Amino acid sequence: MPAEPSTNQLGSFQRWLPGGLLAFGGVSLLSFADGGFFPTAWRAAAVGFFCATALALLLRGPVSMSRGQALVPGALAALVAWTALSALWSPDPDASLLEAQRTLVYLALMLAAATVAGSLLSGTLVAIGVVCAYALGHRLVEGPPDPPDPFEGTLLQEPLGYANGLGGLAAIGLAIAVAVLVFGPRLRLLHGLLACLFVVTLALTENRGGWLAALIGTAIAFVLGAGKLRLGRSLAAAAALVLVLALSLPAGSLADDLAERGGDRPWYWHVAWKEITEAPLVGKGAGAFYLAWLEHQPIPVAVLDAHSLYLELLAELGVVGIVLLGLALAPPVATALRGANPAAAGGYFAFLVHAGLEWDWELPAVTVAGLLCGATLLVRENASFGVESRLTSTTGKEGVP
Repeated sequence: MPAEPSTNQLGSFQRWLPGGLLAFGGVSLLSFADGGFFPTAWRAAAVGFFCATALALLLRGPVSMSRGQALVPGALAALVAWTALSALWSPDPDASLLEAQRTLVYLALMLAAATVAGSLLSGTLVAIGVVCAYALGHRLVEGPPDPPDPFEGTLLQEPLGYANGLGGLAAIGLAIAVAVLVFGPRLRLLHGLLACLFVVTLALTENRGGWLAALIGTAIAFVLGAGKLRLGRSLAAAAALVLVLALSLPAGSLADDLAERGGDRPWYWHVAWKEITEAPLVGKGAGAFYLAWLEHQPIPVAVLDAHSLYLELLAELGVVGIVLLGLALAPPVATALRGANPAAAGGYFAFLVHAGLEWDWELPAVTVAGLLCGATLLVRENASFGVESRLTSTTGKEGVP
């Protein structure tokens, strides 16, 4: 007869399971609901995350949060309020209120992650693997769309419905998987197979931003995991500088020249900069970028978003909005650059880069995956087995602040 599991093993499993299920359910269910693009998915996700928080508090009692853990939901709550308040001056108040509803999902997620804890990164990685495996399996069974999709062509896009969104998920997964493959002592074959799955997914989405995000996230994870913290900080600063430069160049007359090499995005960013200069402090109102595009529209393309979280938020919510977003995103960065959990750091930096080049904020499946990487860096209680603790034991660094 098999040996009975020890009390410690059962306790470890009980600590691991809730966080793993929270992360897996959040990422996978949103992915299979068109990436969480529509409001019905936001409402269901927000209710689910709030219920998970309430259940964790009921079963475990009050949770002691670190300063970083408290700052993230606090800043997100302020961002929700500011987004809703922008309906007062927005040309489309209904759109502003919808944007606030979506941001509420991210607030609910980070509260749930802080209270449930456990193996958030393992659940995230498994969910991304399932989504990418489904995407490739669907393509193998169904073949390329015939006729090609009018927007996506034959690019791999299911189940999110957007190739670059799927590429963003794969980029986050690739950075995590490679870090675990290099620094994790167990299951290396599995993580090697996952890394291959994510590479193939990225190739079939043809998402250039995804490749860049995966490269930067993986490089930072590798350097931090090797203990070269100063080099890791320099690399992160250099990546941020390059991203700022890339987003700033289209502000002037270079948009046309840049568009010849980089597609239509420089024009989206050019219009966003126009809006920023007109209302730098409070922005034009959440959800209003599409109206700015219709007003200026330098090229005959229908666009709803600026394809950059940072530029769009600055255009719609001004300096106030971007400061609140920075306060929400910064604590995991600070923890990562102190050497905590290179796999989670790699996934988080991949998300931050990709969000700067895409409309990931409007696709909750991708943003939830990225934020879960950030939550992993902040949680006090990690599983005694799983990705988080394996990396901690290997690198000799704590995965918590």
